[in-house]
Amino acid sequence: MQLHQRGVDLLLKVMDAADHVEELNPNQIQSLLREVVEVMGAILERDARHILQADDPAHI
Repeated sequence: MQLHQRGVDLLLKVMDAADHVEELNPNQIQSLLREVVEVMGAILERDARHILQADDPAHI
């Protein structure tokens, strides 16, 4: 699955969870947060590679 699509899907999950947080158990919250960490980490890693490839000191 493309990283962008994973991010979109995750955003929708988080928005839904925010609207129904009282219905989530601790394991569901932990799982959602772990997924956020994974996807956000991958996005930041991808963006950092792009910045370094651009060799633009203003972005570092």
